[in-house]
Amino acid sequence: MNFTRPIALATMALCALPAFAKDAAPIESSTAPSTQVRPHFAKFKLSDDQKSKLASLKNQYILDTATKKAELKVAKNQLREEMGKTSIDKSAAMGLQTKISSLKGELASARLNMMIAAADVFTPEQREAFKKMRHARHGHGKSFGGKMGSRACG
Repeated sequence: MNFTRPIALATMALCALPAFAKDAAPIESSTAPSTQVRPHFAKFKLSDDQKSKLASLKNQYILDTATKKAELKVAKNQLREEMGKTSIDKSAAMGLQTKISSLKGELASARLNMMIAAADVFTPEQREAFKKMRHARHGHGKSFGGKMGSRACG
């Protein structure tokens, strides 16, 4: 049996997943470790109270999602094992994929809720500055169409 197509599809799916990577090292600061912010947040002049609230939200998000992230990792490993068998149990694989999709949805909702709660911590001026930063970071709304896009579509 040819496993090239399922492996290619699985690889593409894994590449499309959002990355929830954490910065490797916190920035050096005179504040307590729980209120440290990422370097690109320094220019927004967050108050100590804002830093504390954001750290609390982040810590609560980590605690609230730890079990689901572990379950997701286990389910992915189980699906990988199932797909590696010489005879794949379709119902087991589909069940695992349903579980994986459900966990991803729950984690995405939890992340969105955390981001909404974090947005309430910022002043309107800080939100506007974040909006400008995101706009600049994402290429001012330019798309990657052109020749490459037209070749990919047809």
